[in-house]
Amino acid sequence: MISFRYHLFTIVAIFLAIGLGILVGNIYVQPGLVNNLQRNADSLSRQLSEFRAEVDRLNTQVSDLQLAGDILSQVDRGGLAGVQVAIVTQDGVEQPMLSQALRSLQEARADVVAVLSATDRMTLSDATSRAALARIVGMSADSDVADLQAAAATVLARRLAQGPVAASGPPPADPLDELLREQFLRFPPGLPKVSESALPTLGGKGLVVVALDGGQGQPIVAPDDFMIPLVEQLVRSGATVAAGESASTDYAFVPPLRANPPSAQMLTVDDVDFSIGGAALVLGLERLLTLGEGGDYGIKGDVRPIPPLT
Repeated sequence: MISFRYHLFTIVAIFLAIGLGILVGNIYVQPGLVNNLQRNADSLSRQLSEFRAEVDRLNTQVSDLQLAGDILSQVDRGGLAGVQVAIVTQDGVEQPMLSQALRSLQEARADVVAVLSATDRMTLSDATSRAALARIVGMSADSDVADLQAAAATVLARRLAQGPVAASGPPPADPLDELLREQFLRFPPGLPKVSESALPTLGGKGLVVVALDGGQGQPIVAPDDFMIPLVEQLVRSGATVAAGESASTDYAFVPPLRANPPSAQMLTVDDVDFSIGGAALVLGLERLLTLGEGGDYGIKGDVRPIPPLT
């Protein structure tokens, strides 16, 4: 039988062990843990300071790039005077890009006749939208969504490049008018638009089309499904085309076109949200119209920032 004294010694030994453990922990383990945490905090603080310095450096570079690129007024004296331009984009693109493109074109005295933007109805997320677009493009409502979107891009490109269809009898339905009425396209508020009565005059030979895409997050419609087919069909239809994106876009629009260019006579600019990108857009279009030479300009990849000034 185990004696009471044995129990007492056991209990005392347990408490002594606990007390000794606490004492040792306070003397050795806790200071070591504190020191380790302090080192980690110091390291994170240094990294944060480095990140802040990097952000400041990049912001300075962006500011310098904007100032350095504000050269259009010095190198261009209205070289696009009288040229009709239509901008095609989609809702959700970066506003600085759209504003810079519009400002640069107008500074070059181009006649920006309209800004057309694909709306979120182009996602075809419901059966009603799919049926409406299928009717406009002449396809089955059961067609794949991406095929319907690409067909809409093709129809729009042909309409802009060739103008309204001439007919001896009653005029056929205008696909541009239908895309607008069904709200697959819209004229964004505050930007150039044409009236309903003037819509039949929009498009045809002589119209320059500037396709703009790029933004943060996911686009309403992936470039592969709408904007890229639009550009490709515009080129095939003989239109003068420029494709531009913003420097900080999360999704690619210009690089795929450069990788598989539909024509050497197409213009691409990958930093349209910067002043220098707006200058490249204008000077590149002037070169394309006068010399028939396209080109790739911007800051991404092995390209020049602006076209040659000679």
